[in-house]
Amino acid sequence: MPMFSAVFRRSHALPALMALSLLAACSSAPVAPAALYDFGLAPATSAGARLPTALRVADVAGPGWMDGNAIYYRLAYAQSQRTDAYANSRWVESPVSLFDARLRNAAAARGHVVGYPTPDVPSLRIELVDFSQVFDRPEASRGVVRLRATVSLARGVIDQRVVQADAPAPSPDAAGGVTALTQASDKAIGEVLDWVAGLPLAAPTPAAPTTPGAAFGTRRR
Repeated sequence: MPMFSAVFRRSHALPALMALSLLAACSSAPVAPAALYDFGLAPATSAGARLPTALRVADVAGPGWMDGNAIYYRLAYAQSQRTDAYANSRWVESPVSLFDARLRNAAAARGHVVGYPTPDVPSLRIELVDFSQVFDRPEASRGVVRLRATVSLARGVIDQRVVQADAPAPSPDAAGGVTALTQASDKAIGEVLDWVAGLPLAAPTPAAPTTPGAAFGTRRR
């Protein structure tokens, strides 16, 4: 009888040990790495008006939630006040940094960009307000980029503008959102640079020196 009890206990212990082994194997299985995305190659040329003068591009700013490299989406049809992040997809760096590099490339393609502040060179400052994939329906989404742009000189602000650009996503997932946000970024940057190009930023051409009495004509003798 004791021998039967021992065999019975061993026969029931084997399935438990096998189950524990399977759990250990699952827990040690490698986790799939997150997919990493950037904006791709910047356009070689930037269509649009040339900048009328040299321009300083200040570092792009954004809210704290853009400091990381998460790709955010919003279900506008369900909870428009809530944002979520994709679990297995990331930007290679923060969207603020990616947008900053894209902006500088586009500005340099349109004119002369300086990297330091000077009193006579206008400065462009961009503050990102929204940068997310918005789902209007479960199967339809768009990339939304919203920003505030300010152009200033040492004497003060010249002009400010709020810009929002949307682009449809080709697929309702992270890859589609990345494509849409890249296109929306390029649209927003193009609109900002077109606006800057239309501002009265060029230094006035100095008037040619005049000789005394020229304004009143030559006096006859």
